[in-house]
Amino acid sequence: MLVEDTFGVQRVKLPAGSMVLYPATSLHRVEPITRGTRIASFFWIQSLVRDDAQRALLFDLDMAIIRLTREHSGGDPALVSLTGVYNNLLRMWGTP
Repeated sequence: MLVEDTFGVQRVKLPAGSMVLYPATSLHRVEPITRGTRIASFFWIQSLVRDDAQRALLFDLDMAIIRLTREHSGGDPALVSLTGVYNNLLRMWGTP
């Protein structure tokens, strides 16, 4: 599968049973199969946060929280605070 987004064209080839998620604004196409059978399923999901830039900020913040949590276990007060900021932004930017 080829997915074209703001980062260019990305080639995606995953093991059977895997899933690919990409924004509806991305163009995609699948390559012809050379052996076997392709069985596919597709569906659409909608984010609670409509704005792309806000979703990107939440993603970056969440990834930083995850990395810091791995490095500093034990309920570090700064991590608790950052997690609160993440959740408050999600509540503020999420659609009701």
